[in-house]
Amino acid sequence: MGLILTCCTLSSNEFQKEDGLEELDNQNLLLSSSKLRTDLDIIFFEKKDILQKHFLDGIQSSYFFLKENQKRNISLNFIDYSKIENSKCKALKSKTKKIFFLNDELFEILKNCNIKNNNNVLVIYSIKEGFDLDLNFINPFYSYLDYLFSLDNEIILEESIVLTDKILPKINSYLISKNSNIEKEISNLFEINSSSERKRELERITQNRIYQTPRFRKDLKNIIIDTEEVTAERIIPAIRFNLIFEPTVYVLPQQLDFWRFSKKDLSSNVKVLEHPILLNNDFLFDEVFSKKQINEKVFYALGFDSLMYLGKGLNTKYKGLLGEYTKQGKKVFIQPEKIGF
Repeated sequence: MGLILTCCTLSSNEFQKEDGLEELDNQNLLLSSSKLRTDLDIIFFEKKDILQKHFLDGIQSSYFFLKENQKRNISLNFIDYSKIENSKCKALKSKTKKIFFLNDELFEILKNCNIKNNNNVLVIYSIKEGFDLDLNFINPFYSYLDYLFSLDNEIILEESIVLTDKILPKINSYLISKNSNIEKEISNLFEINSSSERKRELERITQNRIYQTPRFRKDLKNIIIDTEEVTAERIIPAIRFNLIFEPTVYVLPQQLDFWRFSKKDLSSNVKVLEHPILLNNDFLFDEVFSKKQINEKVFYALGFDSLMYLGKGLNTKYKGLLGEYTKQGKKVFIQPEKIGF
């Protein structure tokens, strides 16, 4: 039938030693209560995928965290569909609760097996394009741009500029790349160089030193950072370098990692939407975890939350490491924390 790892054959001490996980402190996790009442299947298609690895690590951590708080002996089965050759649909149609880590290969299997949607099934997208399946799903690549505009009537599209490294149709945006001289790009965008040139020309004409704060575009009242490869940790200092303090700077989730970036480095005009796991390094006391990249932390936390959320029930609200989970139709929306709003 393929590779099936039944986690209850491992002790929690053995797992913690192998993974480097030192402590999960319930007092600092601030999680919703959850229990595992039935066996669970974690179904994936094995590839050289670092995000899949961190997601599965998070699942295991969540299992042992819950196991410490309940007496019932529930098994957690990891099913690698790259090892299964026959009867692919049979295991998928069992009544066991299931979490799918969905890539292209597993998508084709699910589509051909015609899996019916119910609250025992949760799909995690593993690529940005997503998949068209009639199943409950979480998209960890959701940009939160529309969500930001819905939060505050003062965030007007016409008065906002989105700093991005991707194509955003019908949005007032400015492209930057990881190889950009970001300070210069910000200066060009806000026409600060033009202001400085005018100042130098006036000094030449009048033969007097002119002291002034550089002028910049007044039509842009909001700066929104929505990037994938260029982090806000690079962009915020570039905005400060150009003395741009009047516009409000909005940072979308997965842009700031306060394990490495201090809150004291934020100025009063910066507002942040972010996943709790990236905002507060008191959640997990683990040196190994602290060294992970932002997307690795997010997928680890998503694995941790997915098991807890499915255990609690998809029709309930659940507060986890990434925020508050709410099911809206088939889509599960994760509400991030609001800092400075």
